[in-house]
Amino acid sequence: MAVVSRVVGGLMLGYVGLYLAQYLFSACYENPGRVWSVMNVISGVGILVAFGANLARLRSLSGGETPGLTRLGAITLVYANAALAIWYFHNWIRLLILAPGEVVSAHHEVIWQIIAVLIPLVLATTGWRLWRGPDNP
Repeated sequence: MAVVSRVVGGLMLGYVGLYLAQYLFSACYENPGRVWSVMNVISGVGILVAFGANLARLRSLSGGETPGLTRLGAITLVYANAALAIWYFHNWIRLLILAPGEVVSAHHEVIWQIIAVLIPLVLATTGWRLWRGPDNP
């Protein structure tokens, strides 16, 4: 199980690097939407995997003697992951049902910017914790 955890954590950390590169430099080339359409699928899977891992960690900290800050950090990460999942899937579904030629509303564009900041934070934090293993809080 530790090997799977390290592999998933490493994949999350690697994806965060790719995601940040796409987010920062997508304005530098033509038609970045094609890349985003692929990354949206990977991001959705990553968000769900991170949410499952973060819930499992919170459940494991519920029993026994756990330092307060460790538990508080786990709770905070679950809530941040939940907010990210709600915003992400709501916006992604809205994006998928856009009519040809229709553009994203200003409100949803602002939410995409928030999502673009939360994805690296949540996935990197979760990936780093998975990479380090269960013995390292």
